[in-house]
Amino acid sequence: MTARAVTLTADPARASDEVSPLLIGAFLEDINHAIDGGLGANLLANHSFEGAYLSRRLHTNSIAAVTRHRPRRVTDALRHWTVSGGAVRVRVDDALVAGSRYARLESTGTAVLRNEGHARGGRSRSAHGIGARRGVSYAVTARVRRGTFTGSLVARLVDRRGRALASSTLTLTPDPAHQGWEVATATLRPPRTTLAAFEIAVRGRGVLDLDELSLIPADHWGAGDPRWSQGVLRRDLVEAIAALEPRFVRFPGGCIVEGLACDNAYDWKRTVGPLETRRPDYNLWALSTPRGDYSQSYQVGFYEYFLLCEDLGAAPLPVVGAGMACQLRSRETVPVDSQVFGQIVQDVLDLIDWATALPEHSEWARLRADAGHPEPFPLDTIAIGNENSGPGYLERFRRIREAVREHAPGIRVVLSAGALAWGTEFDQAWEEARRDPAGVVVDEHFYKSPTWTIDAASRYDDYPRDVPVAVGEYAANLPSALVPKPVRPTPNQFRSALAEAAFLTGVERNADVVAMTSFAPLLNLVGHGQWEHNLIDFNPFTVIPTANHHVQRLFSTTVRDRIVPLEGALPEGVLASATAGSDAVSVKLVNTTGRRVPVRLRVPGASGEAHLEALSARDDARNRLRWAGRGRHEVRPRVGDVPVRDGELRHLLGARSVVAVTIPLPPPSG
Repeated sequence: MTARAVTLTADPARASDEVSPLLIGAFLEDINHAIDGGLGANLLANHSFEGAYLSRRLHTNSIAAVTRHRPRRVTDALRHWTVSGGAVRVRVDDALVAGSRYARLESTGTAVLRNEGHARGGRSRSAHGIGARRGVSYAVTARVRRGTFTGSLVARLVDRRGRALASSTLTLTPDPAHQGWEVATATLRPPRTTLAAFEIAVRGRGVLDLDELSLIPADHWGAGDPRWSQGVLRRDLVEAIAALEPRFVRFPGGCIVEGLACDNAYDWKRTVGPLETRRPDYNLWALSTPRGDYSQSYQVGFYEYFLLCEDLGAAPLPVVGAGMACQLRSRETVPVDSQVFGQIVQDVLDLIDWATALPEHSEWARLRADAGHPEPFPLDTIAIGNENSGPGYLERFRRIREAVREHAPGIRVVLSAGALAWGTEFDQAWEEARRDPAGVVVDEHFYKSPTWTIDAASRYDDYPRDVPVAVGEYAANLPSALVPKPVRPTPNQFRSALAEAAFLTGVERNADVVAMTSFAPLLNLVGHGQWEHNLIDFNPFTVIPTANHHVQRLFSTTVRDRIVPLEGALPEGVLASATAGSDAVSVKLVNTTGRRVPVRLRVPGASGEAHLEALSARDDARNRLRWAGRGRHEVRPRVGDVPVRDGELRHLLGARSVVAVTIPLPPPSG
């Protein structure tokens, strides 16, 4: 069925308000094994024998349960490790750093220490193992103290049947920083692609100590770059994020900013410095895993995050805690007049110095310089709290904001409007922002149905322009915890991507007041997620963009500098927006109906060839990836060129489709 033809005019001469330079970004949180088991390139779990996990008693999100059974951190030094042919014990001393743990292995001939990687406890028993890829070299490193041991150490990758894929004797050299310890290295080159386990085979007799093990592919992100001197990243995941061309990256979350309890709040200071000094903590999302099995190793911390932003050309948007545990799960807070809260405020100021100060002026900046980045990082905006709300949060926000304003007057602060984009506490946040609006951005979050999200395309049309707004987390999908299983929608279907595209037309039209948006969550290890609806799925071998990723990329890569009003009437269910730069006009068209719509698009002064990118699919279409498979694409973009004659082009807008048209403009005369 075809609807009546529509005529739209996008006149670049009428371009008015500037588009926010940070309009579409990325939200990165360690949920769904996004970092440990994903973005972090070290394929070994519990690499330092200091893994921190959550007590088995607590596996529910309810406030009552968290209050009744207070979260308990469990250190399990040998989780993810098994030993055969020998005995292994955990020791604690000041060998590498004060109070550090390491494994003491006793061998009477041959002992084998084994690790199957991060992905344990997924929904499928077979959904675990390390992804060994043919043609890729894997660097093995470890700290070794030989003690009474005489013999050799062999690193190897073995397949699921225990057959050796690759093996190499470890070479040991003295570690000048730690007396008695040596650095062991080897390179493994598997001849085929398969799931594998990593082993260290000890051939000899006696006792030796092991610590800080890593197995890292040679094609990791940052290879050969001296800035990447500590943690390193998985290349294909970075490339999938880079394809989005995010203007900012928000990190570290998300609920893990606040923590399940106040002593579980994300502490950026424990995530910078040499890797052996970074002490793990349990991840809040361990609530949704078997045995509380989700540890934050901090091998990817704030230093790696700022480097990632630098490599992506994206602005950092760090989120800091406000002294309140996650209010969706806990009522625990830090008293505002306490010494602990004073330290929370100081930690924010120290973060600013770590990122922006010169090494000679700040001990924190010296730590950054020692890692390989003596030049300051850019830092313009800090978010205070994640989904905190209410009078207690607003009081804490004011105190942190005033300290930031005095310490670094040019930095903007993001005020949380809570977990709901409406209601009393939402209104209180906006009242607070308007009481003293200088340098404040208000952060709204929503996870709603596709119908609600389409309607939200007009949400910001009538917003006052006195305070900018961020949409720091959103998706056209209700959280699974709120929807009964029999009626729960399948995640990442095209219907949700189409709704998000409709919403983004409203974001573009109002890009003078909407400062930032970021879909959430970003990454998902298939079979091991705590959140069903995500932007990028991956397994140990490959990455697949979801339909929602295609929409985000289409909008983020084609938005231009100024908002262009569109003249012409649109039929119900069809939405559009336009932006212009000096070289082109970009028009987005979103058809949420089942009818095709002929569109005549007029752009005065344009000629030549316009570039068109389109997405269209069944409502239930989605891109699928299994644990060890290659992926199946049901949603792909289609690209082509359309002639522009006398400032006009014609396009038949497909049913249930998203289209971006980029129309080149002639260079300015003179």
